[in-house]
This record gives sequence, structure tokens and C-alpha cells, in this order.
Amino acid sequence: MTFELYEEFLRAMGLQERKETIRGVYSVIDQLSRTHLSTLERLIFHLVRIALQEETNRMSANALAIVFAPCILRCPDTTDPLQSVQDISKTITCVELIVVEQMNKYRARLKDINSLEFAENKAKSRPSLIRRSMTQETFHQFGSLIGAIAPYSCDSLATSRQWVFDCISCLLCIQGQPMNLGSAEEELRCLREELTAAPDPEALFQASSKMARVVSEYFPPEQATAFIEATVESMLSASPTCATAAGLWMKVILKECGDAMLDKVPAIVDIIYSHMATIQEGSLRQFLLEAVSILAHHHLEAVISSLLSNHLPMDSYTSELWRSLGGDPLLATQVLQVLIEKIKMSTSQEESITSETETDRHLAAAEPLSATCAIFEVVSAQQSSKAVQELLPELFPVLLQQVSRTSGQKMPLPRISSWSLFQKDQQHTEGNACRFSVQALESVLSKARNERLVRVLRTQKTWILLENPQTHHEGVCLLVSGLLRFGLITLEIIQSLLPWVNSPMENFRITGTAFLAQLMTDTMLREKKLLKSVLRILEERSQDRNSIVRQMAVRGLGNIVDGAPVKVKKYKKFLLDILIGALHDVFSSDVIGESMKALAKVLKELKEKDIGSSFKDLTEQIWAYFDDENDGLRSVAFVLFGILAQLTKKKWKAYFAEQVRKSWVILLLHLQDPSPEVSMECRATFHLCFPFLGLKRLQHAINKHLGGRAELKPEELQVDICRHLASSWNTQTLSV
Repeated sequence: MTFELYEEFLRAMGLQERKETIRGVYSVIDQLSRTHLSTLERLIFHLVRIALQEETNRMSANALAIVFAPCILRCPDTTDPLQSVQDISKTITCVELIVVEQMNKYRARLKDINSLEFAENKAKSRPSLIRRSMTQETFHQFGSLIGAIAPYSCDSLATSRQWVFDCISCLLCIQGQPMNLGSAEEELRCLREELTAAPDPEALFQASSKMARVVSEYFPPEQATAFIEATVESMLSASPTCATAAGLWMKVILKECGDAMLDKVPAIVDIIYSHMATIQEGSLRQFLLEAVSILAHHHLEAVISSLLSNHLPMDSYTSELWRSLGGDPLLATQVLQVLIEKIKMSTSQEESITSETETDRHLAAAEPLSATCAIFEVVSAQQSSKAVQELLPELFPVLLQQVSRTSGQKMPLPRISSWSLFQKDQQHTEGNACRFSVQALESVLSKARNERLVRVLRTQKTWILLENPQTHHEGVCLLVSGLLRFGLITLEIIQSLLPWVNSPMENFRITGTAFLAQLMTDTMLREKKLLKSVLRILEERSQDRNSIVRQMAVRGLGNIVDGAPVKVKKYKKFLLDILIGALHDVFSSDVIGESMKALAKVLKELKEKDIGSSFKDLTEQIWAYFDDENDGLRSVAFVLFGILAQLTKKKWKAYFAEQVRKSWVILLLHLQDPSPEVSMECRATFHLCFPFLGLKRLQHAINKHLGGRAELKPEELQVDICRHLASSWNTQTLSV
């Protein structure tokens, strides 16, 4: 225990909980050089043997620590003498702790040794009987004993390696009694020489791995759980070399026998997961991650189901296991496909067995949310973007649907068994369920080599809008707009989203309708001959009981001007009937405003004759919103009125002139509207409508005040109008 690590040992002894103290002390011991570590191991082993005889020699662990601590854990010579005296109690306690811990492990090993001695005696005394007993059951302790002693096949002492070899040979004789060991005996004899020749560690690891392969031929899969438990415990308690051997044995047994361990997968994954908090050393921790990956190569769905059963919010250990699967190039695509199917299946079941009121939950469903978080981890761990690019047509709809599903929902309640972990782990505390879904979607787009798209979406605050239930639909529109811009919307994606608009779940209808609304801005629907079908869908959704769905439906109808302008006249009556009808919406001003904006776009593509009998109803509806309290409605109403002024030629000229005469005072007043936007739109509309009043002499004054971009001076305009009216009172009568 060197001078360099003296302060580290004292710092570890200052930890509050005993488990943390033990872990801290052993982590410092792991930093010792091989020479110092081997010397310490031999000395502690000797002290343990003395302490076990306390009844006769009266040397307890504490007494031994008092004697040996000043020798093996001494402060550097440069330390202040007074400080060194104060540290004596800590150094004694540290040495005592190590001795006591090793005593506990020694006692545990005695039980295994007794069983092994019995097995060895039985194998030596009755070899012929053992081989003739073809019907006897397998040795029920085989797995746990192999896991406990096999790591010591790489012990630094040749005698220990010899002992391990003999024990394993005896266990194989017992385990192999219903079968013929055959060539295994010869192979074991060769390995005996390799193990006892005291080679370097790498040669030991190779020989030990070969022995593991021999043992795997006779390994009972039903004892896999006991073997893994014992092996992982050996990784914690053994020397670094033996701990490495334990990891190698675990990998070999899982690789060679994993096919027959399907029913043991949940227990094995749970054992590995539960030990991740205690096994922190890099190379040993890697064995745990590789073990899960090896198991996944045999039983992928079982491993995934086991990991998905872990609590939410996902802790760092579960994240690490998912990332290990994502980092395996042979597994990554398969893992993503299984996770996609898990989410799809959950959604399908939810829609088929529940009504809308029942599905409007406050808590997110656990499994699809876990699968979504898993996708985030798996995608983040991938080195190549190929798998994500190939699966994007499947990943995007599934994750967007999960974003929609979790919008406005809280995290699922933690399982009781995981409550302590839920409180302790702070990685995803009190999470926003929708945020996890959004993060997964963002990571997929980023990994698919679309960093530029992701930057654009971040700049537009698309992800923030998606998370908020009140702005989710706007976020969807921005998202689809970005995907269209980069050519990422495919026919497969469209077909996946079309059923959402008829879902009993309002969130899905909102997302699906918003998606189609923005898709209408692109030429794809017309090129793929889907325009007519989508228009019918939007017609149905314009009558939806959800106001946001209705709003998105009328927006989509207006967007036909951007995506298929040549089709506007073909569907003019269809469009006008729906959009004008939406002006009568008594429940949502947003629907009315959206309808006015859509009408403004559509009317610019039409002529007076195209509007037909709808002209009168449209004019009256627009006029009704001139004095509305909503600034947005007033503004767009003036815009629409101005567009109608431009469209009016012959058929509706007289009628429209009458409407202008009825509303010109209102227009004049709104030139001073409190809203600058409304005032500006009113100014443009007043200028367009004034010719319908027939006041040609006043036109010059109107042009002077409203025609340019100069600041409007309402008082001067009113003076000019009044002066003109007064001078022409006797020659012209106006209806005011």
C-alpha cells in the first residue's frame, strides 16, 4: 500500500456508508502495481488464516491491524508528525476492514471446497460406477461451483491453478456421467500442462478459455443463472487476473450454450444489471456489456423485453446496456426493428380495445415509452448512419406517433421495486414523457446524416413546439416542412400516417391532419395521384369535434394553392363550400382565422365568375368580423375584403358597391385601429374599395393619403373628406 496512494486510502475511509467505504478501498487497491498487489494478497491471506484461529491465538482482525497497519499503510516521510498520529486510527480501521472482508470471503469458499472435496473423492473412488450410471440426474451444483472456482484457473500461484484444474475435472466426471467425455479427457490433460507451467497472463487466459469451451459441452443450461451469479461475484472478489478469467468464462459459456438459455434470459439480464453499480473497472464492466450482447445474438427479443421491463425514467445502467447493443454492428438494425414493432404493437392494441375517452390518459404507457428511450440510446451509440438511413421510413412514423401519443402526458408511475432507484437516479428525473420521444426523433434525424435539417428545426424551435400540447400541431407543420425541403418524405411514410386521421385518439388525429396539411404545400401528392384522396380526408376532418383538427384541415385545403395551383379551379366549389362553412364555427376563433387565411390564398387563384353564388355569403361573413375583438380576425377580414374588391368586375359589382357603402365608415375608423397590423391592412383595403363609392373627385385625395408608404395622417384625411362632402352636398347624396 504505497506512499502515493496513502491519501486515497484515507479518503476512502472517510465515506459514510460501509458499502461505499469497502468499494472505495478496493478501488484504490486495484490501482496498485502487480508486484505490490500480489504481495498484499499473500500477506492478507496469511493474516486471515491467523484471525480465523482467534480462539487459540487471541489475535483478532483488529489486533492484527494494530500490529501491521503501521508497516503496510504508512504515511510519507514528508507528512506532518502530528497529522500522522491523527491518521493512525484510520489506517488501522482500513487494514482491519480488508482482513474482515477477506475472512468473510474465505468462509464462503469453505462451503464450496467441501462440496468439491466430496465430488473429488467420489470421482476417484468410483470412476467405473460413475460412467455406468447413465440415468442419474445432472449435478445440481455444477453451474455455481464452476462459476466460483473457474476464475482461479488464472491465479498467480501454480498450486492454486493445479487445484482448480483437479476440481473442474472431478466436476466434469460427475456432470458427464450420462454421456461419454471422449476426447474431452485428452484435451483436459493438455490444458493441465498449459495451466501448471506458470506462463504469462495472456497464455493463462488462452488456456482458461479453452477449458471453458470443454466445460461448455457438458454445461447444463438450466444452471445458467447460478453460474452467472457465481461468476459475477468472482469478478468482485478475486484478484484482477482472476476477475478477468471470470469474465472470459462467462463469455464462452454464454456463446457456446446460449441457444438453450431462453427461459433464463430475464434472470441473467437482471443479475448483470444489478451488478453494474458495483463493477466499475473498465475491462470488467466491458465483460458485462459483452455478455448481454452475446445473449442478444441468441435471443434478441427476450433480451429486449427484459431491458424494457426496467423502470422509467431510464437510469444510466440501462442506458449503457442499450448503447452496448447499439454499438454492435451485427445487432443494431435488428434491435431497432424489434423496438419499432414493440411500439407498433402497443399502439395497435391500445386503439383496438379502448374508446377515445379511455385512451385520453394522463400517464404515458410504459413499454412504448421505454422502447422509445431505447431507440434514442441505440441510435446514439451507432458509429455508422447506414442502419438509421435504411430504417428511416419506419422509424420516423413510429417516433412521430410516439411524440403525438405522449403529448401532454406525465411519466408512468415507477414500479414499487424500483422506487428507490427512481428516487436515487437523477438522469431523467420527473421527465416530460413527450420530451423523451422528441429526443429520440431528433437523434434519428441527426444520425441519418441530416445535421443541417436538425439545425434548421432547432432554430425554428420545432422541438419545443412539438412538446407543448397547445403548439404541437404547429411543430408538426414545421417538421414536415423541413423534411420536404430535404426530400425525406417518402410514399411509405405517407401511407403510414394516413390511418391516423381516423384514429379514436385525438392526439393522433391532430398529428395526422397537421402532417397532411403541410404535405399539401408540396407537389408530391399530385405527382403520386393522392391529391383527391387527401382532399376528401381533409373534408371529413373539417367537421371533426376537435377544433385543432378542424383548423389543420382548413389550412391543408388552403395549401393546395402551394402544392397544386393548377387544381384550384377544378376543386373551386369543393374548397369554397368547406372554407366558407368554417367561417360559421362557433367554438373556435382559430378555425375561423385559419379559414380566412385559406380563403385569401384560394381567392387569389380565382376570378369573379369562379366564385359564383358563394360571393354574397362570403362577403357578409367577412363583413361581420370587421369589429371583432380578435386582432387577427379583424386583420385577415380586411385582407379578404380587399381581395374581393380586386375580384369584383361585373356580376357582383353593384352588390359589392352597396357593401362598401355600408362599411366605409367602419373602414375609416379602423385606419386608427389600436393594432398596427390591423391598421395597415385596413389602409390597403380602404384604398382598394374606395372606387366603389363613386367619389371620383375625392379619389385624388385618397390616393395621396393611402396610395404610398408615407405615414398615415387620419386627421388630414378626415378634413379632406369632410371638405369634399360639404362642397358636393347639393349635387350628390351619400348614404352614410
